[in-house]
Amino acid sequence: MREMKKSKLDIGSFFMICLGMYTLVISFLWIFLTEIMFVSDFAHYTGLTYQQYLASDPLFAQMYIITKKLIGIMLLGIGCSILIITKKSYSKGEKWSWFALFILGSITWGTFIIYKIIIGYIGASMATFAVGAALLVVGLLLPIKEFISKNTT
Repeated sequence: MREMKKSKLDIGSFFMICLGMYTLVISFLWIFLTEIMFVSDFAHYTGLTYQQYLASDPLFAQMYIITKKLIGIMLLGIGCSILIITKKSYSKGEKWSWFALFILGSITWGTFIIYKIIIGYIGASMATFAVGAALLVVGLLLPIKEFISKNTT
């Protein structure tokens, strides 16, 4: 029997599906486990634990958590968009989808990495953003020839 060789586009699509699923998992964690996810960020940024800050300034502390939950909802939309674009267009080699995923992923994962650098907290949670960025880079660069060589008609 002949073995089926996977094309670079198939492998790139697999990485993009993994990125979409990864983004969905991160979004659910941000939405439903917000206080647990951001304990270390909050302590590093404010110098207080979340519970201490909640007691001293409950409005700001609650707004911080609400903001993180809203970012989780945004990530939910981005994860769904990555999955839909990948399944409907990227896996077929449509050129526009490469650019759409590049923009979606670069803004998302780049912003998170820059956020960590700005607040000066390069901790273990930075690894979650690095994994997302790595999935994006591999998923985009592996099949890049298939997208570049296509005519723009």
